[in-house]
Amino acid sequence: MSSSTPMTNIVFRRPRWSFLGTGFRPFFWLGALMSSIWMLLWLLLLEGQWHLNGYFPLPYWHAHEMLFGFVSAIIAGFLLTAVQNWTGHPTATGPSLLLLVLLWLVGRAAMLLGNTLPPLAVITMDMAFIPCLMFFIARPIIAAGNTRSIPLIGILGILASCNLLVHLGGAGYFPSALAPALQATVNVITLLMVIIGGRVIPFFTRNALPQTHIRQFSWLDRLAIGSVAVLLIIEALTGIGALTGVIALAAGGLNLARLLGWGGHKTLSRPLLWVLHLGYLWICAGLIAKGLDAYLPGNYRSIVIHLLTVGAMGTLILGMMSRVALGHTGRRLELPPGMTWAYLLLTLGAIVRIGGPLLLPAHIMAVLLLSGGLWIAAFGLFLFRYTAILWRPRVDGRPG
Repeated sequence: MSSSTPMTNIVFRRPRWSFLGTGFRPFFWLGALMSSIWMLLWLLLLEGQWHLNGYFPLPYWHAHEMLFGFVSAIIAGFLLTAVQNWTGHPTATGPSLLLLVLLWLVGRAAMLLGNTLPPLAVITMDMAFIPCLMFFIARPIIAAGNTRSIPLIGILGILASCNLLVHLGGAGYFPSALAPALQATVNVITLLMVIIGGRVIPFFTRNALPQTHIRQFSWLDRLAIGSVAVLLIIEALTGIGALTGVIALAAGGLNLARLLGWGGHKTLSRPLLWVLHLGYLWICAGLIAKGLDAYLPGNYRSIVIHLLTVGAMGTLILGMMSRVALGHTGRRLELPPGMTWAYLLLTLGAIVRIGGPLLLPAHIMAVLLLSGGLWIAAFGLFLFRYTAILWRPRVDGRPG
C-alpha cells in the first residue's frame, strides 16, 4: 500500500494475540470464511434444502449479506490496515479490533435469526458495525490531516445509510427503498474500488516491475472517479435512463483509459499483479454494460450487477487479500503454491454467472450451482493457504 508515512513511525503495543494485531487479519479470514459458508447457504436455499425465517425476500437477503457482510468485512480489513499505513497513526488493534469483529459477527447472527427477533433489534444489531468502523478510520485520518483520505469517511457514511434503507425496506417500513438502496450500495462500493484501485494497482505494479512505464494523469484520475460519483447520484435520483446510460458509458471508457496506462500487459507472469488489473477491468466492463443496458432492448440488469459484484468485487477482493496478507506479515510477495488456481476458479465462476443465463436460460439452476461452487472453491483455497499466514505472528518479528 502506498504510504506518505512509513510504518516504522507507528507506535502501538503488540497485542497478546497476533490475530488481533492488525485489521486485515480477522476481517480477511472471517470475510473469506463467511463468503464460502453463506454462498453454500444460498445454494441450499435455492435448492429448497434450507429455509430462512427473515423479513428479506431470499434474493435480497443474499445481496445484503454479500454486500454488507462479506464485502464490508474486507473493506474494514483493508481500510484499518491502509489508513494506519497512510497516516502513521494506529486505527484499531487488540481490544478495539475485537470490538469491531464482535459487532460484525453480531450483525451476521441477527441476519440469520431474522423474524425470531423484533425488526428494530435486527436493524440495530446489523447497523452498529459500519458507524463504529467509521470512528476508527476517521480518528487517524483527522489526526494526521490526511485530506486525501477524508472522502473514505463519507463513503462509509453513505454505506451505513444504504444499509439502513435496505433494512427499512425489508422490514416493510419503506418497501420501495429496498431494491434502489441495494443498487446504490453496489454503486458506492464501485466508487470505493475505483478510488482505492487507482491508488494501489499502479503503485504495486511500479514496485514489482520498476522497468514498466506507468502512465498516470491527475486529470484522468479526477474524471474517472468523478464520473462514477456522478453516476451514483444520477442513478439514485432517476434510475436507469438515457442520461444514466451516457454517464455510465463515459465512466467505463474513462476508467478503461486509466487502466490501460498502468502496464497490465507486463504483469502476465505475476499473478499477484494481473489479478488486480483483471479486477479493475471487470469494473470497466460493468460500467460499460450498465450504459448499454439503457439503450438495448431487454433487461440486462442482472448481468451488470454480477459484472460489478462477482467479477469486480470478487476478483479485487481475492487479489487484494492475497497481496496485503503477504506484505503485512513480513513475507515475500510470492503466492503460496496453488493460489493461482483460486484466481482462475473465481474468474471462471464469474464468466459462468454472467454468461450462463444468456447462453443456457433453460438451465439457470445448474448455472447458479456451478458458479456458486466455483466461488466456494476459490475462497476455500484462499482459506487453506492463508489461514496460517493470517493467524501467526509476522515472520520478521515486528508488531502487526
